[in-house]
Amino acid sequence: MPLKPSKFRLEETIRLAGQAFRVAGIAQLELPDATLATRYLLAGDDGLAQILEERGEACSVLRQFSPTAAPHPDGRELSVMGVRYVLGRVDKLVVLGVDGAPVGAAPAEGLLLSGRFEGEAALILREFAPGGAAEQTFYTVKPLGAGELLNEAQYTAAERERMERLGREATAHAETGKVAGALGMQVGLGVVAVIVATMLAFACAAEQRQVSGATPVAARE
Repeated sequence: MPLKPSKFRLEETIRLAGQAFRVAGIAQLELPDATLATRYLLAGDDGLAQILEERGEACSVLRQFSPTAAPHPDGRELSVMGVRYVLGRVDKLVVLGVDGAPVGAAPAEGLLLSGRFEGEAALILREFAPGGAAEQTFYTVKPLGAGELLNEAQYTAAERERMERLGREATAHAETGKVAGALGMQVGLGVVAVIVATMLAFACAAEQRQVSGATPVAARE
């Protein structure tokens, strides 16, 4: 089934928190309320992979637990680093289509069960395809803020604006330094003038004292 229009395209370069990633895979899922969720497998230059989920205008990063670090639910609860999470609901997600590399636990078709374990400050997903000995995959969900996710054009524009701002700040700093230097020179010249005037005043006073203390020649005779 062809994919529906999404925010990013396969092989497109995007920026996540300033780091460049390539869209290596896309999976589109229908949510229980019939709205669309698009998941992207992001491949970094350093080999790091991330899963990005887009739901309407909101985007989140799904950080997958490694198999050895995956939590072990106890009924409707699980614990991660001493923090307790409780199962809120289980969503049935319908896989509408995939393209490129596999994205997390999403199969090529069929259903994906997604359990939402809610904690005080975070959300953990447990997902698997029903039927047989399905492998469970766990994710932590990190919502993204404004400016954390950009396409290449947006990133280039943001960098250009940042460099222009830094240039304006550097120019303003240099102008401030020139003004401060000119003021310092004026103050220095004023101090020198005061010192010279003081020295001249002392010299004149000394000369007057010498003249006043001298005895006229006629008086001595």
